[in-house]
Amino acid sequence: MARPTLIVRKLRKGNQDRIKEALKETDDVRYRDRLRAVLWSHEALSVRKISDLLGKHPTTVLRWLQDYLRFGFKGLEVGKSPGRPHVIDADGQACLAEALARNPRDLGYRFNRWTRSTLAEHLSRSLHQHPCPVTVGRALHRFGYSYKRPKLSLKHRQNHRDVRRARKERDAALKKPAWNQSGMSSSSRTNASSI
Repeated sequence: MARPTLIVRKLRKGNQDRIKEALKETDDVRYRDRLRAVLWSHEALSVRKISDLLGKHPTTVLRWLQDYLRFGFKGLEVGKSPGRPHVIDADGQACLAEALARNPRDLGYRFNRWTRSTLAEHLSRSLHQHPCPVTVGRALHRFGYSYKRPKLSLKHRQNHRDVRRARKERDAALKKPAWNQSGMSSSSRTNASSI
């Protein structure tokens, strides 16, 4: 079954001038493509030919032309595409903020530090949302949190003098002993062949 060929046949002189003027003024490439499609359709080019010239799918060009016929220039305006909504919405953000402000043990978990996967599990238990850990990491970044793997250290609890003394003892134990010159000489060694 062949696709319908839609041609904008009757384009008034004022509308032609308006399209040509808008083509000169606009910086938006998407709007410019739509204006060109209407102008070329008026010049009796087929939808397939226009789609080839613009590098668009014929269905897209056909939709643009139908929008122009139905709504005029308003139908050609490029709107903002909202995109996919975030998996972690405002409720999820509030749940994350509340969880990050508290120790996981206070909420009944058996660990001390939050990770992306434990936060994802917490969201699925609390709000019945099931984000993956990568999504939780992106949400933390979007909400202004910085996620870093904790570096566990007890350095702040160590006595600096004891640490210095232990290092000296360790270094002394690891040093190779110097040869004792007094009692040993190389000639006093016994060879296995001399026995």
